Amino acid sequence: MRAFFALLLIGNLAFAVFQWLLPYEQLFVDTPRIPAAEELQLLSEANTEIVKQVQEPAKVEVAVKPQTSQRSAAQTRNREQAAGATQATPEMTDPEVLVTEDDSDKRVCYTIGPVKDKARAIEISGRYSGKRIDVALKSSLEKQYMGVMVYIDGHKTRADALKTANQLTAKGLRDHIIVGGTETPNVVSLGVFGLKKNADRLASRVQKLGFPVKTEARYRERIIYWVYAEQSSENEVMRLLKQDEFDDGISQTPTQCLPS
Repeated sequence: MRAFFALLLIGNLAFAVFQWLLPYEQLFVDTPRIPAAEELQLLSEANTEIVKQVQEPAKVEVAVKPQTSQRSAAQTRNREQAAGATQATPEMTDPEVLVTEDDSDKRVCYTIGPVKDKARAIEISGRYSGKRIDVALKSSLEKQYMGVMVYIDGHKTRADALKTANQLTAKGLRDHIIVGGTETPNVVSLGVFGLKKNADRLASRVQKLGFPVKTEARYRERIIYWVYAEQSSENEVMRLLKQDEFDDGISQTPTQCLPS
C-alpha cells in the first residue's frame, strides 16, 4: 500500500516538473479545423457548383460538336451518294437493252431429188405446196456416167473405119459399130461397159490382135431437177414422197436455208 502511494507521489512530482519546463500552449497545439463553410454548403451554393460543373462539359461538347457534325455530314453525304448511285443504276440501265430480239432462223429447209423428169418434179413440188410449204423448182446440168468405151480411132475417112471393122469381123470380133462425132469422127466402137474390168479384158484381147485399141470413160449430160422447200421449224417436217420415188433414188435431204 505504501509503495503504491509512493509511486503515485513520484508520478505527480514528475508531471509537475514536466509542465513547468514545457508550457501548456506548446504541448497541446490546436489542430486547425475545417471551417464550417467548407464542411457544409448551402443548397443554393451546391446548385451553383453543380450547374458550373454541368455547364463546363457542355462547353466542351459545344466545342467538339462542330467536328462531329462535319464528320456526320460527310458520312451522310457519302450515304446519300451511295444511295443515289444505287438508285441511279436501274435508272441508267436501258430496259430496251435487256430485251434481246430473237433473230434465230425459224425455218427448216430441205431438197427433194434428183428428179430426171421435169413433169414428175412439178408433180412433187405441187404436193408440198398444197401443204402451204414454200417450194421452188431448180435444175442443174449434170454428167451421167455411162461406162467405159473400148474403141479404135485415127481413121481419116469413113472408108478407113469400114476397113478396120471388116478386119475385126474376120478375126471373130463382130460386136462393133462406126460412130461419128464432132471431135472424134469415124471411130470404131467395140462397146461401152459398166464395169471397167470388162472393158479392160476386151481391150487386152483386141490389142493382142494388133489393133491400136483405146479405153475411155463416157458421160452423158442431162438436166436434173430438184425441189427446194422451206417450212416453219415449229411444225412437223413434211415427208410426202412415195415408195416408188424412193426406189428411183429420189430422197428428201436437209439443206441450209437460203437468205430470206
